[in-house]
Amino acid sequence: MNRILLICLIIVNAPAFAEGLPVPPIPPDHPPGETAPIPDLDARVPLTPFSRRPSIDVRLYRSTPPDPSLGFAPGSRFQSTEDRKPIQTPGFSISVPLD
Repeated sequence: MNRILLICLIIVNAPAFAEGLPVPPIPPDHPPGETAPIPDLDARVPLTPFSRRPSIDVRLYRSTPPDPSLGFAPGSRFQSTEDRKPIQTPGFSISVPLD
């Protein structure tokens, strides 16, 4: 019994035979010339072309009333007649410059 206990203690206290850690890479003498991309702080939104001619556009109009579902149980939502329409009301948008 003492031999088994002695063998177990030797095994548990024996040093681990693990491989050594690899040598870390040595940094180059001269850093690379390229740098990481950075955001352009002077970037601007592209300007929309100004036209002196009238324009017509087809759009879908949808009203955005306040959300009445705030007083209902979680997961439920009140649907207005506008929400229940399968297709929203199409319409025309006419832009006329006033110069």
